[in-house]
Amino acid sequence: MTTYSSYTDQELTAFLREDDEHAYTEIYSRHWKFLFQAAYKANRNKEDSYDVCQSVFLWIWENRAQIRPATNLKGYLYTAAKYKIANMIRNGKYRAGLFEDLEVLDKRSYETNELEIKELENFISQLIDELPDKCREVFLLSRTEHLTHKQIAERLGIGEKTVDAHIAKALQKLRVPLGRLASIFLMV
Repeated sequence: MTTYSSYTDQELTAFLREDDEHAYTEIYSRHWKFLFQAAYKANRNKEDSYDVCQSVFLWIWENRAQIRPATNLKGYLYTAAKYKIANMIRNGKYRAGLFEDLEVLDKRSYETNELEIKELENFISQLIDELPDKCREVFLLSRTEHLTHKQIAERLGIGEKTVDAHIAKALQKLRVPLGRLASIFLMV
């Protein structure tokens, strides 16, 4: 009888898609320490790091049918942990400047993929949606329609100084969470 420890991550992922609990257990055993260390480097808190790991592995089990066998599993798990931590930041769970000393544990395990881009776009959209209505409207006219401040002022019937103030306010509200998140993405 072959033990699950002899299978590759890709083979385990294929078994996982077929609801194989033993494959899930092997994936967990193989990668939980790496994931915990990555989370701990980011937040310096054991309990939160365990929570991040458990949350990621729960998500993996619940979404096992969507995971592709060709996925770089270690990179996938690392990316999932980054987004769990980013959500904790957005929800105010962590102190400012948290990621200043974050180091990438395994640069080769990190790969840019469609999931990361989609998650980043969703994160930015959520931040923009949280802006006050007029501020969001001005910001979107500036960034999506590429209107000048003067054109925005004319379109909305407000002063250019008001447009300037809305843009400054939007950028200020976006800068902090995006700056923290950027530190994760730029550590390659």
